[in-house]
Amino acid sequence: MKYQHYLIKRKIENLFIAPFIGIGKLIYLLKGHKKQYDLYFFFPFYHLGGAEKIHLQIAQLAKGQKAVIVFTRFSNNEGFLNEFKQIGIDIEIASTYTNNNILRLPLNIIARGYYASRINKDHAKVFNGQSNFGYKIAPWINASLQQFELIHSFNSFSWIRIPFISYYTKSIMISENKIQEHISQYETIQAPLNLKERITYLPNAVSPNLNSLEKQWVAPFKVIYVGRGSSEKRIPSIVAIAKKVKENKLPFDFEFIGDVDAFLPADTVNYISIAGMINDKELLNNKYQAAHFIILLSSTEGMPLVVLEAMQNGCIPIVTAVGDLPLVINKGNGFLIKNSDATLVQETLDALVSISKMPIAELQTLSKTGTEMVANNYSIQKFATDYQKLLGL
Repeated sequence: MKYQHYLIKRKIENLFIAPFIGIGKLIYLLKGHKKQYDLYFFFPFYHLGGAEKIHLQIAQLAKGQKAVIVFTRFSNNEGFLNEFKQIGIDIEIASTYTNNNILRLPLNIIARGYYASRINKDHAKVFNGQSNFGYKIAPWINASLQQFELIHSFNSFSWIRIPFISYYTKSIMISENKIQEHISQYETIQAPLNLKERITYLPNAVSPNLNSLEKQWVAPFKVIYVGRGSSEKRIPSIVAIAKKVKENKLPFDFEFIGDVDAFLPADTVNYISIAGMINDKELLNNKYQAAHFIILLSSTEGMPLVVLEAMQNGCIPIVTAVGDLPLVINKGNGFLIKNSDATLVQETLDALVSISKMPIAELQTLSKTGTEMVANNYSIQKFATDYQKLLGL
């Protein structure tokens, strides 16, 4: 389907939903709202996840500003909610009305009219962190107002957003490789050339460590997975690798950190320690510092923040060659695994066998090189400056 067909589809859809949008506008006229905001953040979730952590970092830059965060979908856990609250700006959990499912569709459409009216009345900017609802309100917001979108990877949202991209002042992307994929997509669907010019590259960043410890490189070496459970993370494959490590008596212990229970095989506890979710920043930092390697064998990524955080703490990455990871990870700071279901387990096991034979001094060099790379290229200060300039904060 070509770009023009997406626009026609959107316009037809807008004709059918216009009465519901009108109800939402009427509700706003009758109800109004007490506070005026200069900036609206639309984020889907506050549960634990790399994308959610990046959203938190961005929202923290609005501390002291007239801003509001609207969460539009049901979250799986409390995750970062308390940290969002600590920013001190208003939070609205609107998922009762805006969650993306068919039963709530009438309420969702009415809410689009309501929020668009609020934003128009406030003459506010909009920042959409891959919220489906955030895209759906875009056509109903005054063209004079600035809207920004953040894209973490090339995925289903890369297609959901197509009918709405003309409304966005800037399309922020965190992965250089994914920018190229989006440009190829634009060319395939024959989107206007000026839409490519709106893409802005702003990489992820990590805060500097205040309390770093000298890592002790003594076997058995700890390999950690940090993150949520989902099919693209290939959790069962990591369990299979840990099982083979134990069978071959290799000097590694594995640990899962995060909400992964639903993706764990029944015998996981025989091969891997399960720490569960860790919300406390200091406790998570301690886990990083106690570990020697981070493993992430995703089938797709942008530029995963968790890898940068682990490397900052001296962990050596063992990761699949997806997203920007091949641009960041090399033989001097980690190990890249081919993104192939057929060879994934064996290739990772082979890498661990090789690692087990490496001199400690060589492992220390890999660790130090990675830490220095993160410090030099993923500065939270530059991240903050770039976003503050973009959003006028």
